[in-house]
Amino acid sequence: MPACCGRRWARIRAYPERCSNLSQIEIDRNPKGQKIPGKVAFVATLLLPILGAACLVMPEPVAEHLPHLLGGVMLFVGTADIVTDILERNSNPGKITVGTDVVMIVLGIVTLLNTHESLNVIAVMWGLLGLEDAAAEIDESLKAHAAGHKWIAPLASGIFELVLGTMLLLAPIANLGHHVLLLGLELVVYPFHVANHEEQPSA
Repeated sequence: MPACCGRRWARIRAYPERCSNLSQIEIDRNPKGQKIPGKVAFVATLLLPILGAACLVMPEPVAEHLPHLLGGVMLFVGTADIVTDILERNSNPGKITVGTDVVMIVLGIVTLLNTHESLNVIAVMWGLLGLEDAAAEIDESLKAHAAGHKWIAPLASGIFELVLGTMLLLAPIANLGHHVLLLGLELVVYPFHVANHEEQPSA
């Protein structure tokens, strides 16, 4: 085979490897291969971006019932996740997140009980949750950069979460529409994260 054809064939063979080295957006829960509790937890997780989309489309009507809607969703998400983690703890020990689930349940209860200052409480809670997500994404990008993997996408996601979480903490509550729109964005992006899938080298 001529040398030029050999180089071209090598590039063609390497193309699938480069394509597999891409960052992908994933949701925290994946229904594939899950039993009924895992599927219920997946549906529960989807309620957060659905409520977030409602905040973006009709912020004022949603704001009137936001403490009850969001508090109930958070309580349901945390309960579904913790039940799934307990029932399926032996199938994937590395994915146990009981501590995070308990926090979500507690925050849901606080949201339901604290109705007088509910929007302020919700803003602070989700601002801090957003900053926590931002920290995880930035750490992921630094690890990916150190390993020679794709790191720009998780860094961009982390910066976006950092700005959004900060704005939720600083946004004036008097501007109700602006405030609910920021919360809606946070709810939409919260369950998702950027992951790198690197193809393992063949022996």
